[in-house]
This record gives sequence, C-alpha cells and structure tokens, in this order.
Amino acid sequence: MAPITESVRIRNFYEDNYYADGILMENEYKSIIPFFVKLCSDKAAYEVKLQRKIYFKMDCLKELFEATGQYELVVYTPHITIIKSCRGAEVTFSKDGRILIKKALDKREAEAIAEDVLQIALEASTK
Repeated sequence: MAPITESVRIRNFYEDNYYADGILMENEYKSIIPFFVKLCSDKAAYEVKLQRKIYFKMDCLKELFEATGQYELVVYTPHITIIKSCRGAEVTFSKDGRILIKKALDKREAEAIAEDVLQIALEASTK
C-alpha cells in the first residue's frame, strides 16, 4: 500500500467502512480497488495508479462507454481506447490496465474523472 499523504482522499462508501489511500471503486464482482492519481513526469497528464493489476477487454470497454452517451470515443484499437469526457478531458485506457488523463484542469478534477470512468471501466476488466 502506498504511504498516506496529505493528498489522500478518504471516502465513506458504506456506513461503517472508511477507506484511505485513494478513492475506492466497486465492480460487478464486489471487488474494491483503491487508486490514486499523480502527475506524470512530463507534467502533460495525470496517471491513475490502481493498487491491483487489472487488464481491460478493449472491445467491451468501447461498448460500455458508447452506451453511456456521456463520453465521445476518440480512438479505438485493440491495444488502447481514448475517450473524451463532457468536461473536455481525454482519458486513455491501455489494455494492460494503465490509465492516463489529459486536459484536466487540476489533480482534483483528474480524481473526479478517474472516479467516474472507473465505475464504468471496471466492468470491462479482467483479473
């Protein structure tokens, strides 16, 4: 687990359960995956780091985001999918589980976008 810092957000998703060290997501299998967002070394994007390794089924990911109507599909290949949020940010998903967020105003917005897209993307993940 990553060390807890000032930037860690704590969320209460259930009455008696508090989770630290990122935002916690729940996929269809009721698995909770903590994550954190950090600025990439080139400072051009934010990287979403999941604490558990996952892989995305890209065709399923594409279908899920198209079905929401809230995201525009920018690029789709068998290896990467790029979507554009209604906020204007671009989110890149790699088949190997990496997630980058570009054009977010700040870290707080990147975290909010990550929370939104992970709720959908985890349905297209494999362990």
